[in-house]
Amino acid sequence: MKRAMRTIKKNTPVLLFWALLLLPVSAWAVDLAAVAARWSPPDGSASITMWGFIQDPGSCPGTPVVWENGPVLTAEPGTTLTIRLRNCLDEAVSLIIPGQAASLAPQTFTDGQGRTRVSAFTHEAAPGAVATYTWSNLRAGTYLYQSGSHPAKQVQMGLYGALTVGGYPDVHREVLLLYSEIDPALHNPPAAATSMTYKPRYFLINGKTYAPGQPVPEVQAGNTGGTTLIRFLNAGLMSHVPVLQGPYMRVVAEDGNPYPYPREQYSLLLAAGKTRDALWTPVEPGKYALHDRSLALTSNGAPGGGMFVHLTVKFPWVMFVPAITGGTGPN
Repeated sequence: MKRAMRTIKKNTPVLLFWALLLLPVSAWAVDLAAVAARWSPPDGSASITMWGFIQDPGSCPGTPVVWENGPVLTAEPGTTLTIRLRNCLDEAVSLIIPGQAASLAPQTFTDGQGRTRVSAFTHEAAPGAVATYTWSNLRAGTYLYQSGSHPAKQVQMGLYGALTVGGYPDVHREVLLLYSEIDPALHNPPAAATSMTYKPRYFLINGKTYAPGQPVPEVQAGNTGGTTLIRFLNAGLMSHVPVLQGPYMRVVAEDGNPYPYPREQYSLLLAAGKTRDALWTPVEPGKYALHDRSLALTSNGAPGGGMFVHLTVKFPWVMFVPAITGGTGPN
């Protein structure tokens, strides 16, 4: 008995480590920064001024970074998410997650006609400052996080990303497809950006656009016979209609709200700001075309590009153990 007690005391730090590791996580903390960025079109045109969310490096970058969608954030249902946002831009920014409950503090201003107008849905981070945002009791599903300040301008400038909360049973792989657009005329300079004259020329999936003559972007979508969760999000200002050339999808949720019955479809309507979750079980390997039926299939006016990717499906990897032959075995 004494030996057993000594063993437990000796291994207490190790046991405590594993016990803490196995405890359910009730809070998630993320540090982001809103920064100036540049995006280079695939057709060789001049790079475009963007704004974007990146993981906070601890201080503001000295030069514009390469623009990408904001980092994909993940959490579990029922937990609390806290985001600390450093503002490296020249105007105030904020963060909202449509569909998730939060205490909002709208910011207002008085326009030239003496009317009170809303400039932000919640409190803002002033230039050079850090603001904290918290969402408690997270709802399961797929969500956009985006700027809540002048969203018609700042979201179009690139201040958006994806949040996934929880998952679905019997899913073997997840695929996230974030749709967006770029109108270069509204980015030079950013102060002139307005959705009133919005005419996008580049149509993106996951921050990239297919250009004529270049390889079609590929997205690894799992193995045959396995179920793939496809999370569709639209951070653009236009509606899109993803069409999958292959087995139908079972559309199971919209904006984090589960459907009472799955909808078996080859396409779905993805309105501006909307998210959809779909389950897909391919039975044959190969490349499955996914394109936009609303015809966002151009790249800077050139046809044959835009919102077009291949979902690549492979055979599952199986280890084959050869049978042992020769000999009659033990008697």
